Amino acid sequence: MFKCSQCDKIYQRKTHLHRHEATRTPAHPIHTTACLQLSLLQKIFFETYSVINSAQSEVTRRHTKLCAKKHDQPLPPAAKPGRKRQSCDACFAAKAACDRKSPCSRCEAIGRQCTFGIQQPSPTSIGPSSPMKLPPSLSMTVPYPTNRKSGPFFFLQHFASPSVKKDRLAIGETAKFSMRRNLESIYSHLEDALIPSEPFSTSTLSESLQGPEFSFLLPSIDDSLLSQFSSDVLFPSKLTNQLTDLMTELVETSKSMVSGTTESPRVLDMMELTALFGVPNISTFISAFFQTLHWHLPIVHFPTFNPGNVSNPLLLAIFLAGASYATPLDGVSLSPLIFDVAEEYIFRKILNLTTTQSFKDPTYILPTVQLIQGALIMEMLQFGRDDMVTRRRIRIMRHPCLVSTVRSLGIFQLKRGTDPKTHDDRTWRILVAEEVCIRIACWVFLADGFLTVCFKNHPALSIFEMDCHLPWPAELWEAEDAATFDKIAATQSNEHAIPPLKDVVTQLLETSETESLIPWSLSLSPEDLLILIYALSSLAFQTRTGLLKFLPFDTIFRGAKNWKRIWDSVIGSLDQKQFLHLGYPKHAEELWWLLTATLDIANSPEQGFAYLNNTATDELGNLNDFIQWCHQSTK
Repeated sequence: MFKCSQCDKIYQRKTHLHRHEATRTPAHPIHTTACLQLSLLQKIFFETYSVINSAQSEVTRRHTKLCAKKHDQPLPPAAKPGRKRQSCDACFAAKAACDRKSPCSRCEAIGRQCTFGIQQPSPTSIGPSSPMKLPPSLSMTVPYPTNRKSGPFFFLQHFASPSVKKDRLAIGETAKFSMRRNLESIYSHLEDALIPSEPFSTSTLSESLQGPEFSFLLPSIDDSLLSQFSSDVLFPSKLTNQLTDLMTELVETSKSMVSGTTESPRVLDMMELTALFGVPNISTFISAFFQTLHWHLPIVHFPTFNPGNVSNPLLLAIFLAGASYATPLDGVSLSPLIFDVAEEYIFRKILNLTTTQSFKDPTYILPTVQLIQGALIMEMLQFGRDDMVTRRRIRIMRHPCLVSTVRSLGIFQLKRGTDPKTHDDRTWRILVAEEVCIRIACWVFLADGFLTVCFKNHPALSIFEMDCHLPWPAELWEAEDAATFDKIAATQSNEHAIPPLKDVVTQLLETSETESLIPWSLSLSPEDLLILIYALSSLAFQTRTGLLKFLPFDTIFRGAKNWKRIWDSVIGSLDQKQFLHLGYPKHAEELWWLLTATLDIANSPEQGFAYLNNTATDELGNLNDFIQWCHQSTK
């Protein structure tokens, strides 16, 4: 138990005591009588509305700023939420959580030297970020990462290795070879989201102060006192209200998950959630998401993303994704239970989703789109955990539910409408909304292929129902505004339009390897090629298991050779900026190596590999054994 040195309050956790003590010490020097009253009111609001505590210093800063302007005093320094990174060099570079031991558990698990050198401020810290230098391992003349010293299976070896306990999806490792974002727009939107919206009335405040410790304050609190303060001090913001609603929903979901069970209840604690879902953590974790997982799963449009105008499911998924690759402030722990409850919370909404909506204008069904985005992010997050029970639940329950929902909405058949040559902000945003839906279709298909390749899960989605267009190249997707989009689009050739996904795969299978490349092939992006190699891998699995007897291995082999010819041409033509836009697609060639190895061995039945049998699994041992064999064979 921890007791406050200035009053009789007792807390079970030290962090709770620290938060209480913080209310007694103003974040900035206070000189006027009005400001002293403000400090007292802030303490009252903190005790009454716990979620506001995380924004307390920000509110104080805003008030101090107003006072300074009023009395012609120098403005206070810009807020810099967050704290100096204390992780080891390797965890800092990978943007992974570090326990700060020597060596830390992450470095010890993967056999890496653990050092604590001089580090620069984290790119995920709060505040405007500046362009960062390229990692030393990236040469301006060599577009492919030089970390291929581990052979042609850098990512797959990392993913399947039993020694890897964290960052199994190598998201942090891949992010080191990706562009650093300028996050000023995110911070600006967060500032706007903290603008107060609903007032505290005198009656509301009085009802909240029923305890004897506050009795001496009530006579002095009236409308005249409250009127002395600006609205942004006395009103809660939209974001804090949204966080309160979200935390309440999570607690209620966790309670419902244990009702009727004989096991000890595992219910989320509101106080712990309040500490974790503080505004500084939200800012840090959103930043971490766009610097890490977003490169693997680019289904959220960064240039138009506004954290103050996003649905609870998507905000929650992005928050937890960032929390997985950044250290929470104030030493708050991130319980695995939060991920399970968040998964249940989001997929319950997926189950209750109506599928009668029209996608003719995706801007009108934004909540539905954001819910699916949140579900897809949670699916990947849960697969990143090294837990077989969680993985099985995602594989046999959540993923089929997500595929069925997207199928019912008709997104797998979505094609772009007429695209004008120039765009204003409105027409550009309509195009972006349309592109988001196409990316949802493609990355749901990628998730399906991922389950097939890594866990021998029978596909829930056929390549032949993928009648949607392929996604934009990364540089178009990352365009900051309509003018930039038009400028980039003008440099790209539209002479040979790329057909829908199923037709691209069909032509890959049918084109002879002696023929010249398909006219539109050089218009494919690395993201397109990642989708296509998963499509070929899925077809190979179905042929091997007897589901597609009409498709011989030789035809798939021909498609794989055509893919490799296109890959070599496309990847060789990328400039450094285009390459830095890539996340997971950097590793697409590894899947080609794996596919050709399985096709070679499929014709040699004497080779007995457990990975090549037809039984679905939730562990990675068989895949790891096969990759190790492939790795040795390529030396």
